[in-house]
Amino acid sequence: MKKIFLILFFLTAANVSFAQLGGLPGSFSRLGFSARGMGMGNAMTSVITGDVMGYYNPAVSAFQDDHLINFGHSFMSLDRTMNFISYTKNFKLPKQTDGGAGITFSWINAGVSNIDSRDGDGFPIGTISTNENQFMFAPSIRVSPNVALGVGFKLYYSKLYDGVKSTSLGFDIGAIVKASNRVNIGLAIKDINSQYKWSTSSIYNENGATTTNKFPVLINLGVSYLLPKDFGVVSIDFENSSQTVNQDGTDYKSVTDVIRMGAEVSPIKFLKLRAGFDRFDLKATDKFGNTDVNFGVGYQIPLKSYIVGIDYAFIMEPYSNEPFQTLTAVFKIR
Repeated sequence: MKKIFLILFFLTAANVSFAQLGGLPGSFSRLGFSARGMGMGNAMTSVITGDVMGYYNPAVSAFQDDHLINFGHSFMSLDRTMNFISYTKNFKLPKQTDGGAGITFSWINAGVSNIDSRDGDGFPIGTISTNENQFMFAPSIRVSPNVALGVGFKLYYSKLYDGVKSTSLGFDIGAIVKASNRVNIGLAIKDINSQYKWSTSSIYNENGATTTNKFPVLINLGVSYLLPKDFGVVSIDFENSSQTVNQDGTDYKSVTDVIRMGAEVSPIKFLKLRAGFDRFDLKATDKFGNTDVNFGVGYQIPLKSYIVGIDYAFIMEPYSNEPFQTLTAVFKIR
């Protein structure tokens, strides 16, 4: 049977801990969601105004008034792709007078194509592709007008190669507190129990192995401030993560303390301008080495009982000569 060295590479690389979370399993799910969030540096843990969804914090959907539908596609270098779809809406529970509830359904799909595969002698045997998916169901409830709680159920499905697949269930929990009319505080703990479990026995038979790669658990604390006269919002997030993995009998530990900041302003009606930065790691030797600088713009038009719009984000990736760009189509039903 032909030996695919690519499989060994991926399984080995996924099990080595790096200083940045991009080297750990599930990195596609930590890139962000929608052009609005990415344009604001993904500093969205406490943002409850405008278009929100449970990806950043499962508690925020209780504050989304309209039926919000997002379709997005990202243009990325190195033959990478990422697509996402979401639906978010709040509603009243039966006999509920104060507060409310909300729900988010979302799907993220990411992958890499045109990967050169070779046999054990180094001869080309064609090209292959990989794909990863996150399906999320995130209900939330406002236990009072100023406090909301939420939980996100996340199903991961990844296909590394024919016969090498993994499915797992993870969880997010979150809370939002409206400290004042302008200040909101958010907390989200993400990817509890998320992991990939790989088996290569379908390729290597009795020489196959089973490997478990746990996702890092992320603890996010965010604060946002609404600018006067509905001019916009500014936000800051702090994220902590600590992950230990074992390779060849040696433990490797990745610890990150990441700062994110973002801003969104509306200089004219219906137009949004955004900017922010992501992944400024206080634990890294080169604190700016993995930092993304993000920009974005959005425009929405009200049309009778619904609103249509488009959001765009431009991300300057630190290790690529080409920008990471995202387009999101926005539909809102009142």
